[in-house]
Amino acid sequence: MEIMGLKNYLEELLAKIGFQNFEIETQEIPTEKFVKFMIKTDSQDESSGLLIGKGGENLWAFETVLKTILQKMKNDSEWRVSLDVNNYRTIYEEKLREFARKAAYQVALTKKPMELPPMSPKDRRVIHLEISLRSDVMTESIGEGKERHIIIKPQEEE
Repeated sequence: MEIMGLKNYLEELLAKIGFQNFEIETQEIPTEKFVKFMIKTDSQDESSGLLIGKGGENLWAFETVLKTILQKMKNDSEWRVSLDVNNYRTIYEEKLREFARKAAYQVALTKKPMELPPMSPKDRRVIHLEISLRSDVMTESIGEGKERHIIIKPQEEE
């Protein structure tokens, strides 16, 4: 019931700020404390670009609001929320994974560490998970705040 309530809240919020012709699908994985909201809009509608924002900033902001509400509803701060609009996030994350694979290949080839640019915690998580699939390289996050970034380096020999 909580997820449907949150979906209804999102529908009302989008309608109040002027979005029309959209559909929201939800996927809940209780064992992983995870909920995904997929918003589909008319592809001709410019509003999807406004909803996503520059570099996904608006999308991440909406996601943060939904996560905060869900965590309060569930009284559990471990719940995660993902929000996607017209598969923007799915495509974006696949590009991140491809970037990670290319960087890992380069590190494995040269045996030299590579520093990636600063990125959000969500983006770093995608990179860490993708690199973890390899046994020849490893990742480490360093820095603080907006300067936090990943270093990909050859796997340390035991």
